[in-house]
Amino acid sequence: MTSSGDGASRVAGGAVLEDQHIRLAEVDLSAARDALARIGAEGSETLDALTAPESIALLAELTRIDGALEAIRARALIRLEEAVREDCAERGESPRRAVDIARTEASFALRSSRAVAGRSLATCRRLVLSLPGLLRSLAEGTLSPEAVHQVGVVLGPVEPEIRRQVDEILTSRLEEHQDCGPREWSDLAEKVLHSLDTAGAAPRHHRARRERHVRIRRAPHGMAKVSALIPAADGARIRKGLSVAAEAARAGGDRRGHQQIMADLFADALVGRGDGVDPATLELGIIITDRSLLAPEHADAAILEGFGAVPLEHVREEMRRTARDAESADPELAHTLRRLYTDPEDGQLVAVESRSRAFPPALRRFLTYAHQSCRAPHCDADIRQMDHIVPWSEGGETSLANGNGLCAADNAKESAGVRARVIEDETSVRRGVRWISRYGQVAERGAVDLDPLGTYRNRVRREPADHERRRDEPAPQPQTDPGSQPLPTLQHALEALVIPLRDGTRSHPQGSRGSASRRVDLYCLRSEAA
Repeated sequence: MTSSGDGASRVAGGAVLEDQHIRLAEVDLSAARDALARIGAEGSETLDALTAPESIALLAELTRIDGALEAIRARALIRLEEAVREDCAERGESPRRAVDIARTEASFALRSSRAVAGRSLATCRRLVLSLPGLLRSLAEGTLSPEAVHQVGVVLGPVEPEIRRQVDEILTSRLEEHQDCGPREWSDLAEKVLHSLDTAGAAPRHHRARRERHVRIRRAPHGMAKVSALIPAADGARIRKGLSVAAEAARAGGDRRGHQQIMADLFADALVGRGDGVDPATLELGIIITDRSLLAPEHADAAILEGFGAVPLEHVREEMRRTARDAESADPELAHTLRRLYTDPEDGQLVAVESRSRAFPPALRRFLTYAHQSCRAPHCDADIRQMDHIVPWSEGGETSLANGNGLCAADNAKESAGVRARVIEDETSVRRGVRWISRYGQVAERGAVDLDPLGTYRNRVRREPADHERRRDEPAPQPQTDPGSQPLPTLQHALEALVIPLRDGTRSHPQGSRGSASRRVDLYCLRSEAA
C-alpha cells in the first residue's frame, strides 16, 4: 500500500481507500453504497412507481448483486487472512497468532461473532482456492450464497483436489439444479463426494459422530431453541415419529398447527410429561445401490428418507446394531427390502401409475423416496402432501410423472397464481417441473439424482469432444441390468452384514426403459406397534 499526495491510500491492483471512500477496479463502491442506502432509507419516486413486472426485475437484479457482493466478500476475507499472515510474519509472530488476529479482524468487519467469522473464513477459503466453478456461479447470481456455502461446509474435511473434482461435477448441472434449495445442493455434493472418495466416508462419519452435542438457547418472548447434532438415522426417526403423531392428532380434531404439535410432543417426551410419541407403525426408507451392497469399497452414499445422503458406514452400523441387539429399545424393528430402479440419464426413480385421484399409499411412498424434500423452487421443507402438477380438475393423472411431493404451503400453488408443468425429453420422459408465476417468472426443479457421479460420467462419455482431457480417465462402470442380479446374491451380501431380511414386494417399473435402469435397493426400518 502506498500513499498519494492527495491523502488517498493506493493498493496494488487499482484499489483506492480515502477516509471512508473506496474504489475497487474503477468501481466506486462508496458512491454505489451511498446511493442505494439513500434509496433504501428514504425511498424514491421511481421506486414507488414501479409496476409488478418492474418490481420483479428489480428484485431479481438485487439478488444477483447480492451474489456478486458475496463473491467479492469471499475474496476480501481471504486477502485479509493473507495480509494478516504476512504482517505477523514480519513481526516475528506465530502462524497461530496470525489466524486468531485474522478471525478477530473479520469478526469486527462483518459484525459477527468470532465463531461465525471463523466459519466464514473457512468456507470462503474453500470457495476461492478450490471451488472456482461455484464461486463464478455465485458471482453471476446463478446460485444463492446459502447453497454455495452449504457445499463448502460439506467439502470441508477433504483435500483440495477432491473439492475441485466435486466442483466440476456440480457446475456441470447448473441449469438443472439452479432453482433447488441449499439443502438439495448440499445433498448433491455429499453424494458426489461419497462416490469420489469412498474410502474417506467412514472416517468422516466417525469424526462427525464424535462432535455430537445438544444446544439450548434463549429465544425472544419467553421461548427457547433446542438443537442437537445426532446420527442421521436417529434424527430421521425422531422427525418422522413426531410428524406422524402430529398428523394423527390433527386428524383427531386437534386444532393446533402441525409444527406446534410436534414441538409439544418433543418437549413432553423429554421432560416426561403426557404420553409423548405413540409408537405406531413407522417406516424409514434407506436407499442403497447394489454396488454398495456387493462392493462396499466402491460404495455410493445411502439416501435416508427426508434427510438425504449419509455415509454407507452409518447405515451399516444401524443395521448391524438393530440386528444384533434383540433386547434393544426397538425390539419390533424389522428390515424389509424392495427393488427400485433409477433412470440412467438423470438418476431419478421410475415407478408405476395409478388411476385414482388420491395418491395410493405405495405411489405416495415412492414419490416421497424419489423427491426427498419439497419440489417447489428453492424450497427444502419436508414433504407433507402429494400434489397433481396438472390439477386433477384439468385432466391431470395420478401418476409418478404428474405427482410432486410438496410442503403444505407450496401445495396451494394455484391459489398463489402459480402454474406448474412437467418438462419432458424427446422420449416423453419427465425430466423436471417448470413453475410459472402470474407475472411470468419461471423456475425449474429437476429430478433428485440418486447417482450423480454415474450420470456425470454418462454425459462425459457421450460428449468426448468437449472432454478431451478426460480421455485417460477410467471408463464408467456399466449400468446394472435389473434382471441380472438375482435376489439370493443380495441376500448373501446382507447376511454377511448379519442383517435378517424379510423380503418386501418387488416389481419391475412399467415401460420399455426398465432394462436400461440401474438398480438400487430400499431398506425400510419398520417399527410396528404390538
